[in-house]
Amino acid sequence: MYLHIYPESSIFKENDYDSITNANGTYNGKELDTKDIPFTIITGASKNHFCPLKSFLYTINQTIEGYNKANLIVYDLGLSDEQRKELDQMRMKGYLTKLKLFDWSKYPSFWNIKIARGEYAWKPGMIHEISKEYPGIIIWLDSGTKLQRKFLLNLNKFLDDFDGFVSPRSPGVMKDWTYPGVYDYFNDDHTKFDDLPNCNGASIAFDTKRTQSLIDVWYECALDKNCIAPPGSSRKNHRQDQALLTYFAAKEGRICDQDRYYFGFHIHDDGNCKLEIAQYESEHKNN
Repeated sequence: MYLHIYPESSIFKENDYDSITNANGTYNGKELDTKDIPFTIITGASKNHFCPLKSFLYTINQTIEGYNKANLIVYDLGLSDEQRKELDQMRMKGYLTKLKLFDWSKYPSFWNIKIARGEYAWKPGMIHEISKEYPGIIIWLDSGTKLQRKFLLNLNKFLDDFDGFVSPRSPGVMKDWTYPGVYDYFNDDHTKFDDLPNCNGASIAFDTKRTQSLIDVWYECALDKNCIAPPGSSRKNHRQDQALLTYFAAKEGRICDQDRYYFGFHIHDDGNCKLEIAQYESEHKNN
């Protein structure tokens, strides 16, 4: 496994959450813009998404500059040896904290990313792993997601306003992207949820002091294909990880009713990754 840690001088390094995070989920009364609050950003990629991943790391490195108690974990979902070497070099320069090889053998075979994209069940699996290793504020970002600095400046407020769970709404409502088999599985009434907005699986923030139970139930569902991807569901009628996260959040009264601009997310912004990489490397030749 790739469990690498930065030198102490790096932007991203391991931090002790328990010494800073209080049991009630507050952070010693500090505002996040003091840059003293620990948080962990998670993303992941396979070899065919290396370009967006590299662009993401360059971009997030600029966004998070000065946040000295941040961690950035990159999950290796099937990178090439050459890509791993390049990421290890980036790690030593401070662009990520840890490159972590995902242990597929610990999880159900249907998580295989090469078959139906693993039904995206690996995402709650990774978030669950990190919630145990880095309890506190954790932020999942798809590698094609860009983050505005205002999100970090307001993260404490966002987490307080939304009781420890932040995700912008995504297009449509639950009846559009939640397959009826989900409600059959839980013996629940779909009409209670049909018109609620969908959360966004590309950008999610949790304060685990307030939302560990939400992460846990999402993860437990992801272990059962009949739960996260019921028979008859597909990407044409269901959004696997996102649909179930929305469902479990809604059951707790957590509604994703704010758009991505409110929080400062740019979703699926990976079409220009080659240009962005070239521009960044041209401007930072000595780094």
